[in-house]
Amino acid sequence: MKKILKAIFIIAIPIIVGAVSGFLTRNNVYIYDVLIKPPFALPNYLFSVVWGVLYLTMGIALYLFINSNTNKSMIDDGVTLFAFQLLLNFFWSIIFFNLGMYFLAFLLLVALFIFVAITVATFYNTRKSSGILLIPYLLFLVYAGYLNFSIWYLNM
Repeated sequence: MKKILKAIFIIAIPIIVGAVSGFLTRNNVYIYDVLIKPPFALPNYLFSVVWGVLYLTMGIALYLFINSNTNKSMIDDGVTLFAFQLLLNFFWSIIFFNLGMYFLAFLLLVALFIFVAITVATFYNTRKSSGILLIPYLLFLVYAGYLNFSIWYLNM
């Protein structure tokens, strides 16, 4: 029972962070509908579905990584990287939606991509499955970067 509760707690961390970020930006996400968007922009309602799946896989990846058979120092380093990228992820929504600072949000997204790439490599080198689970997140950040940069450029 203790293992199950630990798994639920760890998997819930990114989901909760995403939910809090969504709660803090809920009154401003409508802006996405009125912005000029590039080709291949997803409708607003799909983002919550995509991010829900990504936060779930992030949580599973974190759980698998924490429970890998490696030394505590490597686990601590990986968890620190994961926490930092999750913090960047949290602030992106606030900067983009609440503050409307699209270029700053894009720069933050570039930093987020770099830290997620490092996290993917760290997780993969310790427990392959945990790194692989983060690859869709990394790929979606490329798409989010395309959208973010395009929205900034098209709405200057």
